[in-house]
Amino acid sequence: MDEMSGLSALVRYGSHAIDGINLHFWIQRLIGRATCRLQEGAFLSHSARIRNALGDSNNIVIGRHSHIRGELMIFAHGGRISIGEWCYVGVGTRIWSAGSIEIGNRVLISHGVNIFDNLTHPLKASERHEQAKQIFTSGHPRDISLDEKPVKICDDAWIGAGAMILRGVTVGEGGIVAAGAIVTSDVPSYSIVAGNPAVRVRELSPDER
Repeated sequence: MDEMSGLSALVRYGSHAIDGINLHFWIQRLIGRATCRLQEGAFLSHSARIRNALGDSNNIVIGRHSHIRGELMIFAHGGRISIGEWCYVGVGTRIWSAGSIEIGNRVLISHGVNIFDNLTHPLKASERHEQAKQIFTSGHPRDISLDEKPVKICDDAWIGAGAMILRGVTVGEGGIVAAGAIVTSDVPSYSIVAGNPAVRVRELSPDER
C-alpha cells in the first residue's frame, strides 16, 4: 500500500469512528434504559436517536450492515420497528411506531422522511389534552389507542427526501416514493409515486428493476 492510499484509508477509518460515536445511545444503555437490538455490522451515526418508551429492546431490531442516522421511536403502549439488511435511514428521518413498521432489505430512506403507523394523538380534543399532560408529567401513556395500522416497506424500495408514509401503507418491492410525496395508499411494486396525495406516475421498465 503506498503512502497516499494508506492515508486515505486512515482518514476513512477516523471519519467512520467519529461518526459512529453515538453518545445518546450509550448513555441510555449505561443507565439501564431499553434501546434496540443491533445485528452484525449495524451502524448508528452520532445523529441517530433511539427512543424506546415501551421498554423492550427486542421491539426495535436493526439488521446487518444497516446505517441509521435518523430517529426510531416506539410508544409506551406498543410498537415494533424491524429494519432488514443493508438499509439506510437518513438524517432527520423519523420512524414512529405504536403498532408495527416492517422495513425489508436494501431499502433506502432519504433525509427528512416521516413514517407513522398511528395517528400519534387521539382525534378527540379532551383526550389529546389528557395525553399531552401525561407525556409532560409522567411519560407516554400505556393505556391508549392511536388507531394503529401496520406499515410495510418491501425489499429494494427507495423513499425520497421529505416524503411522508402514513399508517396502513405498503410500499411494494422496488417501489419508489418521490421527494415530498404524501403516501396514503399502497405503492405497487416497481412503480414510482409522487404528489399529495401520492399517485402512480409510471411503472419501472424491466431494465430499470
